[in-house]
Amino acid sequence: PEGWKLKSVTVSREPSGKYFASLLFDCENQTAEKRQAEKFLGMDFAMHGMCVFSTGERAGYPMFYLNAEKKLAREQRKLSRCEKGSRNYQKQKKKVALYHEKIKNQRKDFQHKLSHSLAEDYDAVCVEDLNLKGIAGGLHFGKGIQDNGYG
Repeated sequence: PEGWKLKSVTVSREPSGKYFASLLFDCENQTAEKRQAEKFLGMDFAMHGMCVFSTGERAGYPMFYLNAEKKLAREQRKLSRCEKGSRNYQKQKKKVALYHEKIKNQRKDFQHKLSHSLAEDYDAVCVEDLNLKGIAGGLHFGKGIQDNGYG
């Protein structure tokens, strides 16, 4: 549209071989509508289910990585048995990358759907501030916390 300036284009490549282009535009006429917040929601971190809301319900996160861990481990074992540099090694490496990408996309999809529903239903959402890296490393909850994608 008129008045928009293209600031930058970033091209990135996923390990699975897919390319993505990210476009950044600048528009000077954008103003955010300010209104009084009426409905509030609090979010608290939870190991299982991602988070607990102040209403008492949980987000219901399905733990994508932990559910896919067996299949992913099998694919990675197959990769480790292949001869490095061979054609089968390259094919298996792509399979592993695609499986990681699938898990990433499942997590991303769930988070977008959850955040969209919260943004539609509430005016303000308050989130607990935690050092998740410290919890993951210090208390040995690494996979469970990292799988949430809470950051």
